[in-house]
Amino acid sequence: MLEIIVLKRLEHLNGILRNCDIEYNEYTIDGSIYDNIGHFMLCAASLLEQNDELFTFILETEIALFQSRISLLSAYDLRRFAKKLLKYIRKTDIDLDFLKPLQVLCQHLNLRQITQHICADCNAKCSTYNFRIKFKFCLDFVAKRQVEIKNGYAVISCSIWKDYLYNLFSFNLKNRLFKTRLNSIQWDPRINELSKKIKNMVACKNICEKNMVLSNEIDNLSVYFPPCMLNLHQQLRTHHRLSHQHRFNYSLFLKDIGMPIDEAVKFWKTEYLNMPNSHSCCHDWNTNEKKYVYGIRHMYGLEGSKRNYTSRNCQVLQNLENSCSEGGCPFKCFSDEKMQQLLKLNKSDTSLSQIKDLRKMEEYAKACQVFLKRNSDSDVMILNFSPLKYYNIALRK
Repeated sequence: MLEIIVLKRLEHLNGILRNCDIEYNEYTIDGSIYDNIGHFMLCAASLLEQNDELFTFILETEIALFQSRISLLSAYDLRRFAKKLLKYIRKTDIDLDFLKPLQVLCQHLNLRQITQHICADCNAKCSTYNFRIKFKFCLDFVAKRQVEIKNGYAVISCSIWKDYLYNLFSFNLKNRLFKTRLNSIQWDPRINELSKKIKNMVACKNICEKNMVLSNEIDNLSVYFPPCMLNLHQQLRTHHRLSHQHRFNYSLFLKDIGMPIDEAVKFWKTEYLNMPNSHSCCHDWNTNEKKYVYGIRHMYGLEGSKRNYTSRNCQVLQNLENSCSEGGCPFKCFSDEKMQQLLKLNKSDTSLSQIKDLRKMEEYAKACQVFLKRNSDSDVMILNFSPLKYYNIALRK
C-alpha cells in the first residue's frame, strides 16, 4: 500500500510539472493521510539516497504542487488556510527564521476583505495592502528589486503575497530536508527498497525528458538508427515479434534514446496485439500482458533487483550467444548482398569497399563507423562504439 501511495503521488507531481490536465487522485487530497504519507516518503527517499537529482526533483515538484493548491483556493479557503497556519505557529516551540514573516503574512490573510481582494481584484502592480518585515527575511525579492527597502525593512505589496508564501514554503521544505534525521527508518529494508525505486523512476524520467521519444515517432526516427537496430525495427514491423534477447536489446536502445516507460508499454503493446507473421513466437499481449509489462518495468529499474539497465555496446552485442539470429550485427552476420540491401548501398559506392575490407578483418564496429561517416559529418573513430553513440551522432548531422 505504501508503494502505491508514493507512486501515485509521483505520477501526480509529474503531471503538475509538465502542466498536464490534472485528474482526480485520491492519494493527493490536501491534508489527507495519503497526502501526508506520500510527501514524507518522497522527502525521506531524497535523504536516504543522498542523490542531488532526486533532491532537486522532490523540491521542484512539491513546490509546484503547493503553488497549484494555493492558486485554486477561494477567498474563504485562503482565509481558513491562514488561520490554520497561525494556530500551528502559536503551538510550535521551534525557533525558525521563516515563522515570524509567515505569521505576519497570515495575520493579514486572516482578514476577510484582504483575502477577497487577493483572490478577485489584485493584479501584478497592485499595492492596495502591504506589510513591513526585516529585509533579511526576503532576500530573493530584494535581489530582484521586487520590494522597496525603508530603514532596513522591506515593504511587501499584496501583488506578491502569494509569491512570498511560495518562497516561505520553499525555505521551510529545504530546511526540513537538510535537518531531518531518519534514524528510526534508515535501516528498514522495505523503506530502502522503496527509496531506490523512487530514485530510479526520477532518473528514468529525467533521462527521457531531455529528448523524449514517443512510440508513434519511431518509424520516422529509425532513419537515424544504427543498422543493427534498424534491422530489428524492420523485423518487428514485419513479423510483429522478436526473440527475447533481441526484444531486450531493442527495448534498452529505445529506453536510452529517450522513450519513457509509459510509451515503451504502448509501443510493445501495439506490436504484440497483432498476430505473429512467420515468426516462431506464439505469445500475445492479451494473454501475457502482466509478463510483458513486468519485463519492461524491470528494464527501467522498477521491478526485481531495481537495477537501471543501459543499452549494450557493439562488442557485447556481437559476442552474445545467438547474436546473429534475427539479424544481429549486419557487418558480422549478413551476407554482402543482404548487408547492401539494408544499408542501401550501390556497388559503385566508395565506402562499400572499405566496409568489406573491415568485415574481412572482423573490425565490425569500425565498418559501422565508416557507414556512419558516409551519412553524417562525423570523422572521428570512436572507442567503445555503441548503437546509442551512433544514433546520437546521426541525429546531430
